[in-house]
Amino acid sequence: MAHESRVKMSLSLLVCLLGIGGCAADEPLDMSSYDPAHDQKTIASYFRDQAAAMREKANAQATAAVRYEALFGSEADMVSGARLLAHYYEQTAQELERIAESHASAGRAGRHPKAVR
Repeated sequence: MAHESRVKMSLSLLVCLLGIGGCAADEPLDMSSYDPAHDQKTIASYFRDQAAAMREKANAQATAAVRYEALFGSEADMVSGARLLAHYYEQTAQELERIAESHASAGRAGRHPKAVR
């Protein structure tokens, strides 16, 4: 009898938690919007996090290039490929940082920046 009571209580609690979780769902952010009505600080934070992830990938590829060079020589395709990827990831990180700063600026100023470059 006590086991049945615990099961019912657990199920009731689960239903309540699922109901509360469903009510608390936020609508997704428009990551391309500079509208001050959107949470520009959160959008900027997202792009900064993405930039950090790209920098980690760039560092990993740069490290791989050094290792490949030691193993296969500086002319190996793996070395040039890893260096190209490292360069690409770093450029992407820089672009994401520029976008993040534009969103942060829009949030501070409460208006849309003229251009993202």
